[in-house]
Amino acid sequence: MASLRFVWIVCLVYICAVNSAKSRKKSVVLSDVCSSVYTQTEYNTRDEYYRRVKDPHNHITTRLMRYFTFGGILQAISEETGIPRDKLVEKGASQFQDQSSGLGQTIHAAHIIRVGAINSRLKNKNPSLNRGLENYIGHTQNVLRIVNVWHGVGGAIDRYQSDNLNTLSTIDFDGLSTQSMDVIEQLKEDFFKIVDQYVQTIPNEQSNNSDLETDREIVHLINDCMLFENGTLGYGMVKDGSFVTRYARA
Repeated sequence: MASLRFVWIVCLVYICAVNSAKSRKKSVVLSDVCSSVYTQTEYNTRDEYYRRVKDPHNHITTRLMRYFTFGGILQAISEETGIPRDKLVEKGASQFQDQSSGLGQTIHAAHIIRVGAINSRLKNKNPSLNRGLENYIGHTQNVLRIVNVWHGVGGAIDRYQSDNLNTLSTIDFDGLSTQSMDVIEQLKEDFFKIVDQYVQTIPNEQSNNSDLETDREIVHLINDCMLFENGTLGYGMVKDGSFVTRYARA
């Protein structure tokens, strides 16, 4: 009976995951402003470029860096529309996705930013900013499945990003302050703890421990100033119009 109950739970989780993926709105496949540039000498086609598989440490560091870029984007959108920063997006499952990996079950298309629904008021107030935000949130990178599974580091970072939206909204990316830097440092340290815990607990047979330790060391090279600069980048993109130009594509 216990084994049957376990099978039922596994099936239920799988069905929920599949339904969630199917319910996501298709966003436009775009290279991020911080991504490497497509060249025919390195990639035969643009589709091959979009489906390239990222190194684990690159993907993990990107999820931290661009989370702060996202924070700056939300601050600027809030100022432009009057919608409070902490009300622009909800926590929860991803509502947008640009593509599947197209490379089989061992490779996942993993979101960089994992948050829930966008406030419906934004679409009414500024459709271009709303569309840009959909595409920014829907952006994914192809990574090894082990990096993206819910019970691994991917799931922990998903929860970190959703759970810290209110904290992120307290940072002022339009002016350096001690209070903002204190918040940035705390968010950074909380992220480091997630990575450290993952490196310590992942089964040895699933990965090379020396590679994992190298990944951890690379993540720890990120400092508070780098995160603040990423936030100001996002803030500036909205203010100068380049966010809409790059991301608000149908």
